[in-house]
Amino acid sequence: MNILVTLNSGYIGPLSVMLKSIMINEPETEINLYVAHSSLTEKDFQIIDKVIDKSRTVVHPVQVAPSLMEHAPVLKRISKETYYRLLVLDIIPENVDRILYMDPDIVVNKSMKDLYNVDFKGNIVAGAGHTVGCVEWYNKKRLDMPESSHYVNAGVLVFNLEEMRKSYTTQDIFDYIEKNLKKLWLSDQDVINGMFGRKTTYFDTRIFNLDEKVFKRERKINLQWVRENTSIIHYNGSQKPWKSEYKGKLSEFYFHYKALADKDLNNG
Repeated sequence: MNILVTLNSGYIGPLSVMLKSIMINEPETEINLYVAHSSLTEKDFQIIDKVIDKSRTVVHPVQVAPSLMEHAPVLKRISKETYYRLLVLDIIPENVDRILYMDPDIVVNKSMKDLYNVDFKGNIVAGAGHTVGCVEWYNKKRLDMPESSHYVNAGVLVFNLEEMRKSYTTQDIFDYIEKNLKKLWLSDQDVINGMFGRKTTYFDTRIFNLDEKVFKRERKINLQWVRENTSIIHYNGSQKPWKSEYKGKLSEFYFHYKALADKDLNNG
């Protein structure tokens, strides 16, 4: 299983929790972990090493060169790490045909194999959205997305790299940003939806990208349903369980895996 994460040192703590949750819920899976960054330290990678099973996990540090980002015109107002997933064609080896991208503010509660092995049906990306109603409609309209499409959240994506390489280059992505800069309100998430909205396969957000808004909106699910069915819980936006202002209902999953990660870190 190929997994990509992008971050700076400020998210190394949540990443350690996510990685521990993956180790527990993918107990026999061999993992290639690509860590794209520009400023992580040796100490940061030591933390990663403590929470992974090194017998089946290979960590690939990907130092992103500043030159790769020089054509991204929105860096003046957006953190550069936010854009690293758009560099996937340049920073991931050509022999990798698919990769699962995950934000570090995630915990994995069940196996992700069904997600990772998704049938792309010839499409370039697989994702799931959190928006509905007029917000969903407006996002699609401003980005000229098809009526039948869905605006996806960029925190959990599976990239069909084999198909993507046939039609796109990283320069194509930067050209799209330059051309559409004024309507890209949500940075690279808008880029992914605007460019690939016609080439996206969808999965169930309740199972593979559940956030607090969806949990609150879906009246037919409760915490027990999440325990039994949800694979990926995403603490996106301002709803971070490690922050004092957190008011969500899904914190038990984060703190369960954090306690296990802390044991590894304290025993190192």
